[in-house]
Amino acid sequence: MTAAARPRDAGSVTVMIAVLVPALLFVLALVVDGSARLRTISRADALAAEAARAANTAVDTRSPHVGIDTTTAARTAADYLARAGHPGQVTVTGTRTVRVTVTVTAPAPIGLLGRSVQATGTALAELGVGTRDGGFP
Repeated sequence: MTAAARPRDAGSVTVMIAVLVPALLFVLALVVDGSARLRTISRADALAAEAARAANTAVDTRSPHVGIDTTTAARTAADYLARAGHPGQVTVTGTRTVRVTVTVTAPAPIGLLGRSVQATGTALAELGVGTRDGGFP
């Protein structure tokens, strides 16, 4: 009696794994680098907002109209950005308004989209004085 020949494995699973594993690793690398980009954007926006708020603490109360002491406000925001370790630009755009732009550069975890991730955040802070409701309901 002879044994019946069993069909041999065609190897289709091996080919599928050889194609899918690199594709899945590529997608994972894109997700990791993309999330690093989003974190950098968030960090830039937060630093700009905090520096603008810090600048608005420099209130000039010596004049009859309450406003921002422009020299102190610019220095305060620049000091905040220097302590954070990121370059930025501070512009006093009015008697009660400060605009801060900051650039944040962070290393990319995997580097698929480049070695580093760079984002620019801008914030505008306006000094609110008095008891007005600001138009909120």
